[in-house]
Amino acid sequence: MTFEAEIPADIRAFRERTKAWLREHVHPMEDRIAATGVLDVDEYDELCRRARHELALPAQYSDETGPPVPMPIQVAIEEIAGWATNGLGGVVPSARGRDVFAEIASPAQQERYVVPLRNGEAREAWAITEPASAGSDVNGIQATAKRDGDEWILNGEKWFVTGGDRATFFLVLAWVDGEQALFIVDRGTPGLEILRRPQFMHDPYTSGHVELRLQDCRVPSDHRVPSGEPGTRRWLAIERLMIAARCCGAADRMIEETTTWALQRSAFGRPIIEKQGVQFPLADSATEVLAARLLTFHAAEACDTHPNPSVAHGKISMAKLYASEMANRVADRCVQVFGGRGYMTENVANRYFREVRVDRIWEGTSEIQRVIVASGLIRRGAEEYTAAWPDRG
Repeated sequence: MTFEAEIPADIRAFRERTKAWLREHVHPMEDRIAATGVLDVDEYDELCRRARHELALPAQYSDETGPPVPMPIQVAIEEIAGWATNGLGGVVPSARGRDVFAEIASPAQQERYVVPLRNGEAREAWAITEPASAGSDVNGIQATAKRDGDEWILNGEKWFVTGGDRATFFLVLAWVDGEQALFIVDRGTPGLEILRRPQFMHDPYTSGHVELRLQDCRVPSDHRVPSGEPGTRRWLAIERLMIAARCCGAADRMIEETTTWALQRSAFGRPIIEKQGVQFPLADSATEVLAARLLTFHAAEACDTHPNPSVAHGKISMAKLYASEMANRVADRCVQVFGGRGYMTENVANRYFREVRVDRIWEGTSEIQRVIVASGLIRRGAEEYTAAWPDRG
């Protein structure tokens, strides 16, 4: 089984190098955002450009030849994105195989859309959720696509489209003759309307979550992605796993910064770190983040190797469930240790307290993750999900 201890030395070095880069270049931007309430997208874009060069992954993980990078290594990289607030962790480079669209796109779509994505010249946004009934219930979507000659006509409304404020194209899930299909819709296509960008608890944030409408929106026939429902479910599974990874990284940073603060802060003539009321929540947090990390790496390995994709998906749900709820508990404890400073919006624990809350909601709520796990227990028994080293036959 692949645990953190087996992550290659070059990836470990990349992680440490990236943490240092974030402290030097990204954390000061967090402070400016906290002071002004404004996220400068031009500054963020420049950081992304710099990171592509200054934080380049070793070629065996980043070039586009060969098989996808093993998922545990993907998790080890993604975890470092959790070391930044305001969505600024998006500067951290991704390894080959992180983008599901690149896996499922046709050769022509690869050339037209995936290559610009890799070069930082395009942005994608997945449009899945709908206002009527389709949040965690993907089967509840009502958007439709109908063939008309060499075109598809799309109709429907999508909410919470992450990155939709700056996306150059959207991946829209719609029904076609009783099956779900994905369609590429370029920004600016007639019939595609961005209705609004609502404000959220974690704003200012690098990605806006827009609402959009498709009304008799026509796209060419070759804009249908070869994999519809399976591709969407693969995307959801990978996003859930990466949320778990980022939650581990976020908790790590919170514990580190809160411990440093507690060593420096004195009360009643002694550093507060000497008080059990401070020690115990930090000890609980350290214990829980390690448990979450091991579960996330276990789920990552299952994603790559388990013969039953449904079991692998169940383990990913376990990782997202536990890691996201762990990060929320850690954030609450860290705010408490910081005291009044933890209630200030400029404080790192305060930012995480507001930001990690959504990790229990997006890409499938905690309740949905519990449903997935419980359904697996009913169908296959507990051992498939609780054994650390399942029998692969």
